[in-house]
Parts: sequence; C-alpha cells; structure tokens
Amino acid sequence: MFSIIFTWLIVAWGALSCIYMLRCAWTRFPKRDVDADDVIPFLYPVDLSLAESLLDPAAEFGFRWKMGPLQFREAQRKRMRLYLEVTRRMAHNAKVLVQFADAEKNSCDPRRASLASILQERAIEVRLYSALTGIKLRFWLLLRADILNSMPALAHLRTAGEIDGLQTYGALKTAAAAAFMKLPPDELASLTRNL
Repeated sequence: MFSIIFTWLIVAWGALSCIYMLRCAWTRFPKRDVDADDVIPFLYPVDLSLAESLLDPAAEFGFRWKMGPLQFREAQRKRMRLYLEVTRRMAHNAKVLVQFADAEKNSCDPRRASLASILQERAIEVRLYSALTGIKLRFWLLLRADILNSMPALAHLRTAGEIDGLQTYGALKTAAAAAFMKLPPDELASLTRNL
C-alpha cells in the first residue's frame, strides 16, 4: 500500500514540475522586439552606497565595538538580510538585462550587437556574484547565532568567486547606459536611476 501511494506522489510531483516549467517558459520576458519600454519598468533600484556601507569593515568593527555580543549578532543578522535583498535586486536587474541583450544580439547593426554582447557578459557576471553571495548569506542566516562562535564578517562578501560585486555592478550600469544610448535623456536618467 505504501509503495503505491509513494509511486503516485512521485508521478504527481513530476506532473506538477512539468506544469511549473511550462508556466515559466510561457511567461518569460517577451522575445519579440524588446525595447527600452520593455526593460525600464521591470528594473528594481539598487542603492550601491547602502551596499558599500554594509560591506564596510570599519563600520562593522564600529558596531562590534559599540554593541554587546547579543546586540551585535542581531544587528549583523539584520544587515545580512538587507544585503541579501540588495543582491536579489542586482540579480533581478541582471536577468532583465540579459534577456534584453539576447534580443539585441540579433540586431542587424553590428555596433548594437557588440554593445549587447558586452552588456550580457557584465550581467552574467553580476548574476554569478549574486548567486554565490546569496548562497553564503542564506547559509549564514540558516545557522543561528547560537551555533556560530562568532558572526561572519559581511566585508568578506565584497568578492565571491573572484568577482568584486559592487565593481561589477557598476560596470553593468555603464554597459547598460552604453547599450541604451539612443534613449532620450529623461528615459536614460530613468534607466540609470532604476539600476
């Protein structure tokens, strides 16, 4: 009896997985003539100065110095959750720009295709950094502070997989501004503000 129920659970799980994959494929970013109007509203603002302050070792040392161990652990966990949100936004924006670059690489204009290729490379680097950093942060947040002898330093997350996250995201913003150079100035300002 147990084996029959287990078999049907596996079949149901497989069917639901297929339905989910089809739904994801169906609702992906549009493949047709993607332009700036399809990109700018989908971007989430990323505050690089906030990320810089979260990764600042001097600020972290100041928190550690001023607070007691329990207060510091709570503050550090809050800072970890905040940086996790920053990396999620970075990953989302990179995903949107990768999909835009995919559409632009099919352009007849070789300059646009070249800029799209550079944009795609930078976006993939940001996605890789965000994935590696997100894994580390989730692991650290999963472990309660009681298990760890000391809280991990956020400053160590500036680089992941030999990729400097903030520098790479800055390069992504520069590549996006170059790829969208034909935009009117107000829309270009909106793009850089949303990135």
